[in-house]
Amino acid sequence: MTLPSPPGVVLVRGAGSGDREPGVEFRQLRYFVCVAEELHFGRAAARLSRTEPGLSRSIAKLERALNVQLLQRSRRGVQLTDAGVEFLRRARSLLADLDCALERVRSVGGGRAGVVRAGVALLAEQVIAPALAAFHAEYPGVVLDRTTAVSERLLAQVSDGSLHAAFVHQVPALATLTRVDWEVVRRGRLAVLMTRPHPLAGHAAVALGQLRAETFLVNPREQAPSAFQGLTLMCAEFGGFDPHVLESQTASAPAPADWRAIRQGAAIAVMAEETARGICPPDLTAVPVQPPPGYAVAVAWRRGEHSALLDRFLGFIRGYRDTGAWPADAPRLSPGAQTSIGRPPGRPGFLDLPRA
Repeated sequence: MTLPSPPGVVLVRGAGSGDREPGVEFRQLRYFVCVAEELHFGRAAARLSRTEPGLSRSIAKLERALNVQLLQRSRRGVQLTDAGVEFLRRARSLLADLDCALERVRSVGGGRAGVVRAGVALLAEQVIAPALAAFHAEYPGVVLDRTTAVSERLLAQVSDGSLHAAFVHQVPALATLTRVDWEVVRRGRLAVLMTRPHPLAGHAAVALGQLRAETFLVNPREQAPSAFQGLTLMCAEFGGFDPHVLESQTASAPAPADWRAIRQGAAIAVMAEETARGICPPDLTAVPVQPPPGYAVAVAWRRGEHSALLDRFLGFIRGYRDTGAWPADAPRLSPGAQTSIGRPPGRPGFLDLPRA
């Protein structure tokens, strides 16, 4: 039977008989490396803050454990044997691996390394991208494993633990969730994506009521029912009309047929202004919607879920929001297909949903 080694001990086969093997400690490796670099027990002992006799006994114990002579001692000094040269190379590698492992464990334990599985709702990518880029720059040891889907699907994945966190549009379904906590991290103005020949295309901004005769391009109702409900409520409250909708082919980036409907003037799409300007093709235009309403993007996480990494991630996002770090212009990213809704701060209504 092989006995378990105590912490900080590496088991190696020595000269002894039987199953019990002598142990080589990491500190012995450090002692040996120091002596090998100094080639002098006195200088090595001073560097290690140890006594010279004690250091000499530690090296002798190491040689007995390995059953090999590592150093040649003489009145003129210390020299490495061939075995000592090889062991020095191996010992340095082991110690470097140990230091790397310890640093990695400390980083993970402190939330400075690891993997965050984060979801980003369709058509929220442009809104959230600056915050995620800033987080990666601050914590390069953390890998952001990103998933893109409709808000409802992301919230289900947060609830079942598949995702650590998700950035979702503030859809009405948020108020009904019992296993998910959330808070708004970004608010802003909506915009409508339309063809350039459209009669409203040249306006500096439009009121929602001016869009009552339009057809709204939306995600498939079956896959994003809460987003569809939010659009209906938004149009009723702020525009006084029931929207006519055209469901896209899939809940993903717009398919060619979806873009064709907008290009032909048969439909419009409403989304965050940053997103509209970021994905707008040259033959379309993005016209801001005069608030209210506006959009709101929330970060959601599983209720009761705590870890150093998740806490650091959420804390960074809150700080990014609270310091007003979001740039005025969002970067251009791949197109999405999720209509977002929201309301500017200080205006009560269905878009400022109560917490469950």
